[in-house]
Amino acid sequence: MGFRASFLLFVLLVASWGAAHAHASQDRKLGKVHVSHGSGSPLCSPCENFANEAVSYLNQKQTQDKIIAFLHDACSQTFSLEQKCAELMDSYAALLFAKITEIKPEEFCAHYGLCRNNDLLSVKSESTCVFCHHLVDEVMSKLKDPDAEFEIIQILLKECNKVEGHVQQCKRLVLQYIPLILVNGEKFLEKNDLCALVQACPASQKRTVSWFLDGELVSDA
Repeated sequence: MGFRASFLLFVLLVASWGAAHAHASQDRKLGKVHVSHGSGSPLCSPCENFANEAVSYLNQKQTQDKIIAFLHDACSQTFSLEQKCAELMDSYAALLFAKITEIKPEEFCAHYGLCRNNDLLSVKSESTCVFCHHLVDEVMSKLKDPDAEFEIIQILLKECNKVEGHVQQCKRLVLQYIPLILVNGEKFLEKNDLCALVQACPASQKRTVSWFLDGELVSDA
């Protein structure tokens, strides 16, 4: 899996998981009762396998080191604030990595209704590929939803309260950079077939894939 693809997946997984938990907490406050989902959907197992592999990959020290190096490189563009930015990114990355370890594939898939019987998601073959495209479509809809973007930012701002001594700086970075990251995520998914890039789909099912991963994270079309 390419590094920039893994970094994007890292951001989207954390954001999606945080948003899912936020919805769950809100539902509990409102007294809503969720029906337990079975594992009858043909997408349940592929979803759990895909999420498990993604979490495992992002938990590797080598991957985390590359992500931190990427963040430090981004901080170098802040000039006089470079050192403080790097310190904040180190602390913030540690929190995000901790969030990754909390992700349980079975719960993640259940939150999105993929581990239940659903005729709309039924497939006879290539279930992992179909699941991946369904997940990408779901993420795309979230990235285009201003309410979802606001919710993600709220979650990250709350996490900034855990960065002792740098709470305000962390919040400023979230407000400044997270919207840009989300926009880049949307552009990336529009221009590339992430499912083919992470080899969730066979070559015969690849959509048009640009050379985005060979360039910068921010790319002008």
